[in-house]
Amino acid sequence: MKATVRRILFSLILVAFVFGILDLTFSFIPQPSWSKVVYDRKGKVLNVFLSADDKWRMACMPESVDRLLLETLIRKEDRFFYYHPGFNPMAIVRAAFNNVIKGQRTSGASTITMQVVRLLEPRSRNIGSKFIEVFRAIQLELHYSKNEILGFISPSPPMAVILKG
Repeated sequence: MKATVRRILFSLILVAFVFGILDLTFSFIPQPSWSKVVYDRKGKVLNVFLSADDKWRMACMPESVDRLLLETLIRKEDRFFYYHPGFNPMAIVRAAFNNVIKGQRTSGASTITMQVVRLLEPRSRNIGSKFIEVFRAIQLELHYSKNEILGFISPSPPMAVILKG
């Protein structure tokens, strides 16, 4: 029994060490491409431009979004958002089982954090990409709060222009 516990502890420490090395080697600093927003001096939005990657992406924090909308999003997309480390192992097993049984992709297993990763680093949809998304999602969860993840927060603020006059 003691040998089994030691092996498990050693394995966990080894996994944590390897993950730490990979995290340092392949650091992930999200830098979403923000839309340029033009305001007048009273704070009224005059114009918004597409981001560099042709998306409408305005920065906002979850506190500024209607609470019911936010709760609905989380309940629909990832009801365990506040409880998982970036990926949901049970959802991955369920999706893999369903997809194998039915012979086609019928169910996904992406968490909100994994979807943020996919938006920030688009790549083809395959099993290798899913492993990268899981790794990046864990990195996001380790370095950013749940609110920052929901708000697509990056170290650089969105571009805004305030007009005087």
